Amino acid sequence: MNTTIMIVLFLYLAIVFITGHLAGRREVKGEEGFYTGDREFGFWSTTMSACATDSSGWVFIGACGWAFVAGASVLWMVPGFIVGYGLNWFLLGPKLRRQGKKIGALSVIDFLNKRLDRDGNTIRIVGSIVVILFFIPYMASQLTAAGKTISTIVGWDYNTCLVSGAIFVVAYCFLGGYRSVIWTDTVQGTLMLIVLGVFPIYLIASSGGFTSFFTQVAAIDPILVSPGAGATGSALLGIIVGYLFYGAASIGQPHILQRFLSAKDSKTLRQGSIIATVWFNVMMVGSNIVGLAGRIRMPGIADPEYIFPAMVEASFHPIIAGIVVGAIFAAIQSTYSSLLLVDVQAIASDLTNSFRREPLSEAGAVKLGRMTMVLLGVVSILLAVANIDTVFLLVVYAWSVLGAAFGPLIMVLLLWPSSINKWGAIAGMVVGALVTSIWYSAGLGKIVFETCPGMIAAFAAIFIVSYLTRHIDKAPEKI
Repeated sequence: MNTTIMIVLFLYLAIVFITGHLAGRREVKGEEGFYTGDREFGFWSTTMSACATDSSGWVFIGACGWAFVAGASVLWMVPGFIVGYGLNWFLLGPKLRRQGKKIGALSVIDFLNKRLDRDGNTIRIVGSIVVILFFIPYMASQLTAAGKTISTIVGWDYNTCLVSGAIFVVAYCFLGGYRSVIWTDTVQGTLMLIVLGVFPIYLIASSGGFTSFFTQVAAIDPILVSPGAGATGSALLGIIVGYLFYGAASIGQPHILQRFLSAKDSKTLRQGSIIATVWFNVMMVGSNIVGLAGRIRMPGIADPEYIFPAMVEASFHPIIAGIVVGAIFAAIQSTYSSLLLVDVQAIASDLTNSFRREPLSEAGAVKLGRMTMVLLGVVSILLAVANIDTVFLLVVYAWSVLGAAFGPLIMVLLLWPSSINKWGAIAGMVVGALVTSIWYSAGLGKIVFETCPGMIAAFAAIFIVSYLTRHIDKAPEKI
């Protein structure tokens, strides 16, 4: 255990907690304040929070580990993310923000229900169930990443590390709700951008430069620098298409879309789009270089998902290492807190209100949200302790289900509203989630990531069912 690294890490965590506490000191006025921060966030906080939430511990732990195994082929995700980010920031996000504010939507599920199920709560119930079921494994994956990071650097027991991480995040979310999440994400996202921008440059430079770096990687295994990881024909096509759809699935992530609902104005999103574009390129290319560098520096590591924290500890002065580890933990905390709050909202607001005749008072709604938050923290800890899969695969699964269930639905509703109705929306969510889950469970992800068949099936279900039920339920009104 390196005492200096531990001290620096704890100082960083203290800064994060104080930031969350200061955000929480401002009075939380009811559900809108607790879940959207009263829609008052500017371009930097909106962008940093959206990007930090998107990146998660997956970038530092899962993606680096996967690049260690699969090599440069992982970069096929980049074109997919270009499509997803472009749609979110330039097209879907502004429409979602404007329409959401006009109808008073507090969440993506609330938005879908108010637009498509004006006289009922069926969409609210189905959507909430999907979010609840698949956010919990997503949350567990972040705790798994926390356990791997801190146990590697500090030397604590893995389970102790992940439990401590969950308690820490739940505590500052408990205090200030969405505002605490945004404030802490802004601090943490900035640090993440700096670290994954600088560390890969250091790794390439210390390996003799760009050409020398990739020559060394190719000498270990030429497949590592192959665009298709050595695959050809239909296998190569499956890899490329799978990665492309995986990146595009960002259009259906409720925890990212929530940032558009809470943005102050459309100008915020226009300004943030440039930062977001730079962000995902730095994150994806940086994590890939780190994984490849691991094949040069630590080829015999037992678990590739430990490669980033292990190289940090071996490469830097303890003070710098502590800051870098803080960035890894920042990625984990930012996503876990965002997932936690959206899942809390799905249970304590969206789902609960679907079965109540009288809405809770503002104080009662906040109290219920905080109680649910603690419960979800416990459940995610139990799942993480079970350690049922790698961080990479857990995130890919949850991300794919959410992208298939909500991505096509959000896209059709915002771009072609006359082509969708309530029953088509429900069919899209259910079919998207089911096809993705069946594909994953059958092990077909080795052929193509489950995001691809899930999203295609969801689009088809939306259009077909909406057409067949057009006489039963009308398309949403224009707003």
